[in-house]
Amino acid sequence: MNEILIRTREGADALLSAISQGTKEPERLAYFGVADVSAWSRLFGWRTIRAVSSPMMLPFLAGGSLRTGLQPVLLAGLAGGTVGELAKLRAPETTPIAGMCGVALNHAAYSFLLVDKGARPSRVGAGLRAATWLAGIGFAASRKKSLVAPVVIAGAVAATTSALAADPALREESVPAQGLAHGANLLLVSEGATLLRETVLIGDNTWCRLIDAGITTTAAIGHLLLVDGLTRE
Repeated sequence: MNEILIRTREGADALLSAISQGTKEPERLAYFGVADVSAWSRLFGWRTIRAVSSPMMLPFLAGGSLRTGLQPVLLAGLAGGTVGELAKLRAPETTPIAGMCGVALNHAAYSFLLVDKGARPSRVGAGLRAATWLAGIGFAASRKKSLVAPVVIAGAVAATTSALAADPALREESVPAQGLAHGANLLLVSEGATLLRETVLIGDNTWCRLIDAGITTTAAIGHLLLVDGLTRE
């Protein structure tokens, strides 16, 4: 129980540190703004506003990361994530290859930078995430076969990022680094919730829109914690 409380406090500290940058950096404030608008657009079904706001999120986050120096790998990953966001505006049945590759590039960049920081996954952590990934593939195959390819690709890279970010040695580096595991896990949860939304929780009622808004918010916080943990001291 103490370990859970400690980890929760560390995640809260990392999030507060990330939020505090909004008072100093216009691009960080813009990121919060478009993320907020994107979440509300999901809640109220404002498709046009969502189509404009969602793809703007990661570019603003990338702008903030430039303050700590040019990192081509991270910028390429965030560009891939933007392509993934654009693809999510389309019907899932289209299984856009560009979108899957974009999400894969995004997480591959995160994973590369985590390994570069010395991250190593534990056997137990990697095993649990692999089991979750395989379960997701099986679930997609039984519910909607058109989603199998996205789950295979997006699930694998998201699970890898989560396993690497869970390395406890990373948390000792800085307050922002304490949010790495939380950020990666939030992105993994976001991908899982998206799968459920497209297979089980189908519809356009209030509850479904609340879930959509939650997915957007979860992903926004996840990206924020990961990028700050990788770039800030």
